[in-house]
Amino acid sequence: VRRALEQFQKPEGRLVLIAAGKAAWQMAKAAYDVLGAAITSGAVITKYDHVKGPIGALELFEAGHPVPDENSYRATRAAMELVKPLGKDDTVLFLVSGGGSALFECPLIPEDEMADVTKQLLACGADIVEMNTIRKRLSGVKGGSFAELASPAKVFAIVLSDILGDPLDMIASGPAYPDSSTCEDAARIAEKYGLRLSDSARA
Repeated sequence: VRRALEQFQKPEGRLVLIAAGKAAWQMAKAAYDVLGAAITSGAVITKYDHVKGPIGALELFEAGHPVPDENSYRATRAAMELVKPLGKDDTVLFLVSGGGSALFECPLIPEDEMADVTKQLLACGADIVEMNTIRKRLSGVKGGSFAELASPAKVFAIVLSDILGDPLDMIASGPAYPDSSTCEDAARIAEKYGLRLSDSARA
């Protein structure tokens, strides 16, 4: 994180830090150690028992992994509220690590169905790329949607990869990166594993 921040230019406007994943606390702490008071607000979302203490005035959340839970959704909504009002002079420093797909989630289907679909994917033998192709379609923050939400603010993302080949659109389901998968890909995966999906999820 410190190396990556050597390329980071502090914005003229506000700087909001959002960190999501199993390493979110450590990444946020490293960023805060470098940038300190330049960070105007932020949220850190990690799994249970992974917060190691306060980081300035950042909001710290612990949530469900590998299956998202109510705390995942509540924390993600808090992060979304922080970036919605940002303008073109503002920047989001987005720190992403493995586990972000469950921890950083705002489902477009009922919350209990999102958890059920995740459990089905974990049980059926789908690989991480297949899982995230499905999860992107059902999410309001994955597949580049979080970056769109933050617009017109800039998003500077630092990503710790937990997937072979480092596909940026698949790590944590790519909240700040354009999606390379398609609806047809997702439909094939759902058919391949016989996923039980509601009509709204299929749509």
